[in-house]
Amino acid sequence: MYYFINASFNEKKSGIEHAEMKRLGMFKDHGEPAKIVTRFFSLTLHDTLAHAGLADSDMVNLFDFFEGTEDLKKTAFTLADLHVKPNLQVLVNDQDEHGFMVRNSERIIQRIKMRAPEYKEVETVWTFDRYGKLVKSEYWDARGFKALEQWHDADGVVNAEQVFNPDGKVVYQTFHMKNQEGKYDNSLYRIMNWHGTNYSFNGEQAMMRFFLDELNKRDGENNVFVVDRTFELAWSVLNMRTRAFKMMHLHSNHLNDPEKIMTATLNYNYEYAIKNLDQWQGVAAPTPQQRTDFIDRWGDQTPVFELPVGIVDNDVLNAPHVKWSDRTPGQIIMVARLSPEKQQDKVIEAYEKVHAKVPAARLDFWGYANGKEGERLNKIVADKKLGDLVTFHDYTLDVGKVYDGAQINVLASRAEGFSLALLEAQSHGVPTVSYDAKYGPQGIIENDRDGYLVELDNVDALADAITKLLKDDRLMQKFSENAYEDAKRFSEDAVWDKWRPVLDDVKAFAEADSRTQADKQQEASK
Repeated sequence: MYYFINASFNEKKSGIEHAEMKRLGMFKDHGEPAKIVTRFFSLTLHDTLAHAGLADSDMVNLFDFFEGTEDLKKTAFTLADLHVKPNLQVLVNDQDEHGFMVRNSERIIQRIKMRAPEYKEVETVWTFDRYGKLVKSEYWDARGFKALEQWHDADGVVNAEQVFNPDGKVVYQTFHMKNQEGKYDNSLYRIMNWHGTNYSFNGEQAMMRFFLDELNKRDGENNVFVVDRTFELAWSVLNMRTRAFKMMHLHSNHLNDPEKIMTATLNYNYEYAIKNLDQWQGVAAPTPQQRTDFIDRWGDQTPVFELPVGIVDNDVLNAPHVKWSDRTPGQIIMVARLSPEKQQDKVIEAYEKVHAKVPAARLDFWGYANGKEGERLNKIVADKKLGDLVTFHDYTLDVGKVYDGAQINVLASRAEGFSLALLEAQSHGVPTVSYDAKYGPQGIIENDRDGYLVELDNVDALADAITKLLKDDRLMQKFSENAYEDAKRFSEDAVWDKWRPVLDDVKAFAEADSRTQADKQQEASK
């Protein structure tokens, strides 16, 4: 079994989650068993899976695993199922028209939140003491059972939690402890009654390690663990106590300055993993150049595989090309989360120059915001009085429609490991103008064929390249047809061929381990 290890899986996904889904589909299409693995607790995880087009069986979540709810069927838990005592009143919540409150003649005892958007099922129940302070919060899984209970201290801060299975038995506990200054700075994690034993851990990483070992044992060991969130999860994988094939996946630059491949400091996301390089059975680099740079510095004693992050589905490759006349004239897009390293501010600055020469040009951003970056970028647009010309859109599940309506895609990142958005735009026939950054832009865009690569951080060059395309409709159409053609380099079959050496190494690893274990048993029997 191939396990793709992540921390969470949310409605608004980053490129890593999209890459995992593409990879999962490819593995399934080629008859190779694979699943995504996640650590974080979520009441709506299986709704999120369904919205993403995945089945329950496509993922193993830590809490599902210990709850025994990996394939639980949904039931409804309604207000009537709370069985409120008959001597108490249930009234419409004075703070939420869709919710309820439970009270006696003196005070409010509980507030009840119903699950949106239907508001027919219970989501949360808050319980208050006689002074109106919150003492307990209870949360219902979207599949219809009470899954989480939190207890609050006098200040309303959570100091203890426990997770239940559908039978109401506690399977997990967390205790948050204060230091001498009265601040919560330590937590104890417990897995309860797992095969008759309770287990305690000093942190989430140690608990994740235990989970991965139990998962590995369930499938007979020697499974493959591909770590897609290296910073959060490398320790847990490398410290597993069961036998497994372990691979770290480089989703971004492994160096803080990718131009200084021999001397630059390590990207903190990969520092622990690279400093323990000998403990991995493989490293996945998304482009040939990153693979070369990695080997030049650390050698290839640990195999380094070129494994593209992006995969273009066959239905996208085989779809009819969008008629150029159906695209919106002057439509420029950038598809990326709003984050400083993506440098949307430079795109806005370049667009201002473009619009002065091509008044029909419009700029649309698509992606969710990290922190307050959305507010900062909106202020830049307002200060430049571009509010009628530049639009910010949230994350969308129908990004294909966005590409099919655009004439130019833009990327201004300082660096990219791969950039799914570049390949997605290319596969929909959208020419891209990008900074000439390692590694994705250089590995995906064919300069002066399906797009332009311009000098890093040169706003004028970015603006000039966009303007040149917008002023030459015939050139844009030529680049568009070339983009459709160039996307074939990342077809499912082409990427699967890149994975074949990994599959061969996995098989050899398992066979060698089997011989080792047989030798040990033979030695022990003497």
